[in-house]
Amino acid sequence: MTTPTDSTSYDAAVQRLRSRLTADTLQRIGAVYAFHFEDGTSATLDGRGAHGSGYLEDAPDTLGLTPDFEVTLTREDFAQLVFGELHPMAGMATGRMRLKGSIRQAITLDRLLED
Repeated sequence: MTTPTDSTSYDAAVQRLRSRLTADTLQRIGAVYAFHFEDGTSATLDGRGAHGSGYLEDAPDTLGLTPDFEVTLTREDFAQLVFGELHPMAGMATGRMRLKGSIRQAITLDRLLED
């Protein structure tokens, strides 16, 4: 598999993530995840289903949501994370990702990405 390196790969990662977000999956997630990108933008995975689509292209505060778990990384690393090319522990150990939230929510996100 090739390594994602551009916005097209980010877009493909978003599509892949959205394809995994069934009503059952959203119910199991049950939390709001914020992805903060190093270019200053953010995106939200709404596992509470408040907005119906699961993955939204806006920052949580723009949507009136408070994140339960936050991940800071580049868009390239986000794509690698979604495609299984970057393991969360390796991302944290190398400083490519910063996490804020409970270990339970980290495990839930990891399981979603592994499916």
